[in-house]
Amino acid sequence: MATSVIEICNNALQDLGEEPIVSLTEGTKAARLCNQRWPSIRDAVLRSHPWNCAMTQADLAANLGAPVWKWTCRYELPADFLRIVTVVDSRQDVVEKWEIQGRHILCDAGAPLFISYVRRETDPQRYDALLTEALASRLASALAYPLTGSTSLAQAHWETYGRKLLEARGVDAREGVPESVMPNAWLSAKLNRR
Repeated sequence: MATSVIEICNNALQDLGEEPIVSLTEGTKAARLCNQRWPSIRDAVLRSHPWNCAMTQADLAANLGAPVWKWTCRYELPADFLRIVTVVDSRQDVVEKWEIQGRHILCDAGAPLFISYVRRETDPQRYDALLTEALASRLASALAYPLTGSTSLAQAHWETYGRKLLEARGVDAREGVPESVMPNAWLSAKLNRR
């Protein structure tokens, strides 16, 4: 398992047949591209699934006042926020209706509001080995054309990324208890009909 951003970048570069880098700030084209692309690729892959290594919870106690229309409450999302997984109100009931606008979550639930969310995990030592492999594949796909000029190589690495992502998500999802899904009002009404 890679323990640093440099190791993940070097895995991607090795898959492309490129020379490894020592730092993201060295003067090579590969290092400049890795430095430029790594943050957005990391965030995109982390956002794509509720990875166990990137999950956390927060209570959003400070109601920032009512939005202009539709919702009654507005809460600021944490600075490291990437994706909402669950929203719970002060009675510990799941909030089913909400939306995100900019860096805020809007809903009708009063304070405090509790969220389970995917955070921007910047420490690669916390990543699962399969997640690390998926990250390296996505990075290789993004770097393939700028480094080699080959769109077919970029496409091949994108397909490899898809396979590795599927495997990583599957293993990650089996390492926890799935949340129970509460039926919505329509489904409850359908199930109660005879």
